[in-house]
Amino acid sequence: MLEPTTFLGASAWKLQNDVLTAIVLPEHGGKVASLVYRPQNWELLFQNPKGGFREASRGDDFSDYEACGFDDAFPTVDACEVQLGGRTVQYPDHGELWSAAFTAEACGETLCLRWQSPELGYTYEKQLRLVEDRLVCTYRIHNPGTEPLPALWVCHCLVHYEPDMRILMPLEVTQVENTFTSDWLGQAEATLSYPKAQGPRGALDLQTMPTDGALKYYAASAVKEGCCRYEYPVSHMAAQLEYDSAMLPYLGFWATGGGYRSDVNCALEPANGYYDNIDNARRHNACPVLNPEETWNFTLSIQLSPLA
Repeated sequence: MLEPTTFLGASAWKLQNDVLTAIVLPEHGGKVASLVYRPQNWELLFQNPKGGFREASRGDDFSDYEACGFDDAFPTVDACEVQLGGRTVQYPDHGELWSAAFTAEACGETLCLRWQSPELGYTYEKQLRLVEDRLVCTYRIHNPGTEPLPALWVCHCLVHYEPDMRILMPLEVTQVENTFTSDWLGQAEATLSYPKAQGPRGALDLQTMPTDGALKYYAASAVKEGCCRYEYPVSHMAAQLEYDSAMLPYLGFWATGGGYRSDVNCALEPANGYYDNIDNARRHNACPVLNPEETWNFTLSIQLSPLA
C-alpha cells in the first residue's frame, strides 16, 4: 500500500506491507520519519523531539530543527566553502536536501521523489519501496551543468537508543579515526583500535553507546563489505543496512548520549567520501566529484527482523 497521509501535522506518504510501515515527508527533504516493524509495533528511527516539523531554508542550522529520522546529507555534512567555476559557493550545514521540498508521486507501489538544486543545478531523485522486510531506497544524482561538482553523500539515519544495543561494523574494520576532540575518543584525527579501544576515560567498547556526551568516528580506510547493523537485545530486534560499497566505500558512526541537544541516538553512516566536508575529503584524497553530465546511481536498504 502507498497512500498520502499526514504525520505530526506534515504532509506525508505512507508505505505499508504485512511487515513494515514507512512514513516519508517529501516537503522536509524526503525524510523517512518513521520505520516500524509491524509484528511487534517496533520503531527503529529516532523520533521528533520537537513534536512537529517546521519549514527550513537553505543554510539554516540543522540543530535548530528536528534532527530526527532518516535524512540524506548531500553535498556535505559540515558547512563549508567550495570554489566552483571561479565563484565561492556555500555548502550548508548537513547539506541542501534536508531543507528542500521534493516533488512526490506514486509510481505503482514505489514513491518517487525529485528535487533540483537552484544553487548547484544537480537533480536528485530518490525512489522508495517496501520489499518484504526491507525499505529499499534507490538514488539517482545527475549533474546537467558544465562544472565539476565536489560532493559528499552521507546516510544520516538516526536510530533510537535502547539499553544493551550493539552497533556492528563489518569484521574487516579494525581501526577507526576520531573526527572531533572528545573525552571519549581523545584528540581529533586520533586512530583507535576497533571494536575495543583505549580513550581518555580508559577501555572502550565501540560497539556500544556512550553514556553521555557525543562522539563520531569513521572506519580508518575504505570498507569492502556494504553491510552494517544494529542489534537490540531488549526488544529482540535487529536492523541491517545494506548498500553498494563501490559507491559508498566509507563508514562513519555518530552517537550522542545527551551531549547534542540532550538527544540520545546514533547513526551508522555509509558515505561516498572521507569525511564530512569537502576540505577534509580532499586532504584525505577521498573527495568524489560529480562531473558534467555524469550520473550517480546506487541503492541502500534497511532490513528489520527479529534478532536471532
